[in-house]
Amino acid sequence: MPQFEPSGVVGAPKGKDAPSSSASAGGGAQQRPGGLAAKYAAAIDGGVFFAFIALLAWAPLWFGSNRPLAWGVNAIGFGGLAVCYELALLATRRRHPVALRRLWFPVLAFAFVFVWSLFQISPMIPKGYQHLIWQMAGEALARELPGSISVDHDDTIVSLLRFATCGFAFYLALQLGRSSRRARRLTQAVAVIGAFYATYGIIAFFVFPRSILWFDKLYYLDSVTSTFINRNSYATYAGIGLVCSLTIVLHLYLGGAALAGGAVGRKIASLVSITVGQGGAWIACAFIIGVALVLTGSRGGVLASVSGLFALLILSGVRGRRHAVATGFGSLAIGLAIGGAFFNYGDFLADRLATQGLASDDRLAVYGLTWNSIGDAPLLGFGDGTFEKVFPLYRDKTIDMAGLWDKAHNSYLEALQGLGVPVASILLIAIAVLFGRCVHAALTRRNSTLAPLAASAATVIVSLHALVDFSLQIEAVALTWAALLGAGTAQSWRSKVATDR
Repeated sequence: MPQFEPSGVVGAPKGKDAPSSSASAGGGAQQRPGGLAAKYAAAIDGGVFFAFIALLAWAPLWFGSNRPLAWGVNAIGFGGLAVCYELALLATRRRHPVALRRLWFPVLAFAFVFVWSLFQISPMIPKGYQHLIWQMAGEALARELPGSISVDHDDTIVSLLRFATCGFAFYLALQLGRSSRRARRLTQAVAVIGAFYATYGIIAFFVFPRSILWFDKLYYLDSVTSTFINRNSYATYAGIGLVCSLTIVLHLYLGGAALAGGAVGRKIASLVSITVGQGGAWIACAFIIGVALVLTGSRGGVLASVSGLFALLILSGVRGRRHAVATGFGSLAIGLAIGGAFFNYGDFLADRLATQGLASDDRLAVYGLTWNSIGDAPLLGFGDGTFEKVFPLYRDKTIDMAGLWDKAHNSYLEALQGLGVPVASILLIAIAVLFGRCVHAALTRRNSTLAPLAASAATVIVSLHALVDFSLQIEAVALTWAALLGAGTAQSWRSKVATDR
């Protein structure tokens, strides 16, 4: 297993990260406790960060946290951790490492979506804005029912809870990830956790293929799903771990090339040394995750992951153009690792692509029906998270009448249907703003670009796969991505000296 703190990363501090009195991303001079109070503050922040990583490691364990009890555990865990962190800041009289005014639009967008979801379940709105299903149900029961915009209060409340949980994960990563060391460690942790679940998935596939942990495996017996039920959701999760591993590899190579100076021979010697050392361990992680990814047989998941990998290579190539030898060496190592995984274990995936192609007729029909439903409530929506209750109202003979469609297999369409077009668009624009910050930091910052690079590549993966499946609606995927996006955003501001609290 790779060491948790690689050396030679571009922008990695020499020695311990020293506290700085310079202005932080929050604006203004950062208040820092001194003496014993500083030790307490560092210990508290370290404990919060450790608990945060532990929660991210737990999230995939129970079917990717795709169970109501897991949703509750995650909400209490991440929400409680955010409260503890705020209390710690108050107790030690410190400002937030990243002031929320720096992200005013995404913060306001998140708050607006949260309030709008509450508004959708409120019975206080005028009847003219309530969904007709409540009037129809009242007539059938011969009594008046409290109506709302949402066609199902419980579904919208659960969706709101899960949305808030992801918000807490992003917020914690944003604040804790202002430290370049913690942002780097978060990226490393996601890679290691991904390798752990990939190792389990491969062993389970070959040794006990009919089990997931101590539960019976009922679906996708011919695919690696690790601790997830759905192979497509696990493929997206594996893709996130893969790009984190390879981001670390590229940073090690670029850092080694920078330290080696201008001589090509010295650079090659440094790159070979990194490959057989720490870089080799992270390449091994990438290979293990790549094997598990290929063995999922998920067409959309693999293609989205490959797209994220290409995005990573492009961003790294642009910023590392002055170190062409290191960039080429890293690309070659990545190509060999991933190519080996495809060559040895890609038969099942190739067969699925050859026989089934990339599109499903039923899914295309579901997309069309979902789009039709959006047209019936474009402004107010049907209530966040209510697709399973709305879709039967529009289902027709264009799809097979057998089976239950509880997801649209397109997270964008579900968001437009549930929240309404204006609110869903605001949310998507806010995410695009955060993604843009990460990409800009990956291309322009001289140091501390590990987290922005990983966050950019991970966002490409989840955003593309959200077009054809619902993996982003699985909490293990959403929480991991939100954490990376928060850390990447936190490192998108320049600072003279990386803070560490």
